[in-house]
Parts: sequence; structure tokens; C-alpha cells
Amino acid sequence: MSLNRRDLLLSAGALACSSQAREAAAQGAFPSRPVKLVVPFAPGGGGDIVGRMVTPRLGSVLGQPVVVDNRAGAGGAIGAQVAARSDPDGYTVLLHSSTLVINPQLTKSAGYDFRTDFTPISLLADFPLVLIVHPSLPVGNFSEFVAYARAKGSEFFYGSAGNGSTQHLVGELFNSMAGTAIKHVPFKGNGPATSSLLAGDIQVFFDIVPSALSHGQSGKLRPLAVTGSKRSPALPDLPTLREGGVPNFDFSIWYGLFLPKAASSTVVQHWRRAVEGVEADKELGARLAAQGFQPLRSSPAELSALMERDWARWGKVIADAHIKAE
Repeated sequence: MSLNRRDLLLSAGALACSSQAREAAAQGAFPSRPVKLVVPFAPGGGGDIVGRMVTPRLGSVLGQPVVVDNRAGAGGAIGAQVAARSDPDGYTVLLHSSTLVINPQLTKSAGYDFRTDFTPISLLADFPLVLIVHPSLPVGNFSEFVAYARAKGSEFFYGSAGNGSTQHLVGELFNSMAGTAIKHVPFKGNGPATSSLLAGDIQVFFDIVPSALSHGQSGKLRPLAVTGSKRSPALPDLPTLREGGVPNFDFSIWYGLFLPKAASSTVVQHWRRAVEGVEADKELGARLAAQGFQPLRSSPAELSALMERDWARWGKVIADAHIKAE
């Protein structure tokens, strides 16, 4: 028995409708299982703290658990590679920082292209660093520190977590904008750098807020200023570098969420609604602020524009200071 043209058209239409229905159902069901949040930093760092604080709220909005998967190494490049090569179905999302843009300018082996390998979702949070010094320095505030640093030239030192690290870049940006020549000493991580500062072997470090707050309260170190454009709620008595005599200085480490490049617009919207839930959670916002973080939300286009500005800004710092990753 043969089918006439009308029967064939009806059959083809039914198949198309069936396929569309299955696709719509699959999209509507997202997520139907736990989701993995790749954090390309070690436990205890700023990115890990943010990730673990926001995952319960993200999971609440999505209706499925969001599990942190730490993939530390190569300054965040390993975790970025893992996420970029994941299935773009929305079940693997990347939480990354400003270093997503910086790494490819420090090494040719970053293993990803932030423009072509990822779909930006939204900013999530940012936080400034704290310029903290050894108490042996004869300065009582940040303005005195700037004058002292200009007078001393290269006779004292700032530490970082390694060549090409965030502290290294911020230290060189500070030197260029403040007219100082503090020498850089790289360490293998924040821990060794902080230990050297506590021992007085180096005199300056750009620390994260929770650590600076703890050391300042103990009296072992002296926080002097924050690097952001406004004061930190966690350290309200500390001025910004701008207030203390370095006009236009503004640096905060931002954290954003990214999906693999081929993620559908439907999946992106699911994740954007989850970020809206984080921003709307005032209790979570207060807990983030107590740790020095500012909850944020942006459009994908705004996050992309920020990344392009960072590309230009840090490219100049890296070139001018001849910085290379270890």
C-alpha cells in the first residue's frame, strides 16, 4: 500500500511537532539533576568562598543542588579548560575571576580563549584588596605610607603569590600610578607571602579582606587602604587609595558565571534567573559583605564589555612591567 501526498505531509508534520515537543520538554525540565559549579581555585580562596556561599541560593532557585568542583592550577586556567570542554547543556557552569582575561596575556599555553570558548551569564560579586604593611614601617596611615614609599625608592619590598599573580599586577599598577618603586618579591602562593610579611622580610602585601581583617585585629599587621573605588563595608574605617593620594586608582577582583560557548539561550536564562535570586537574597548579601564581597548582577553584554576593558588595562600593565607568568 502506498501513501498519498497528503498522508506524507501529515506524517512529516506529526514528526516535526513531536521533535519540537521533545525539545521544549527537555528545555522546560532543566535542570533535572544536580549541577556542577567549576571553581578554578583551591579551597579557602576568594573564589571558593564566593562559590560555597552562593551555591545554596543558586540551587534553591534552580530546584537542584549546585555542587562546587574545585579544579585549581595554572592560575585558574585548568578549571577554565575543563568548563570550556564540557557539554553546553547547562549542567557545568564556571565561576571565574578577572584572571580569566589576564592569563592569556601572560602565557601562550592558557588553553582557552575567553572570547570564543565561553558564554557570559552575569557578574556575581567583586571585592577589593587591602594594602597591608608590617608594623615596623614608620607610617600611621596610607598618605604617610605613600610619602614614605616615594622617599625610600626601591629600598623595600612587596610580596605576591607569584609572577603574574593578581598581587603582582596590582603592585605594578600601584607603582606606576603612585610614583613609587617598591620591589616585587614572588612567592609560591599567598601563604608563604603572608608568612614573610609577618616575619618582616617583606614590608607590603595586597591581601584579601578576611585575612587583612584578622591580621589587623591581632595587631600583627597594619591595614592601610583598600584598592576599590569605595570603602569596604567590612573595613569601613580604611580609606580607598583614591582618598589617600592616588587619584583614579580602582581595582576589585570580580567573579562571574560562564557557560560553554554553545549553551542555548534558554539555559542562559535559567542561570540568569538563579543569579537574580542571589542578588535578591538580602541575608546572603549581608554575609557576603561581612567577608568583603559586594554582590553584583550584570547582563551578558555588560560582563563582556568589562572583560574587554580588563584586557586592554592589564595588557598595558603586563607590557610596561615586562611581566611573565612562572
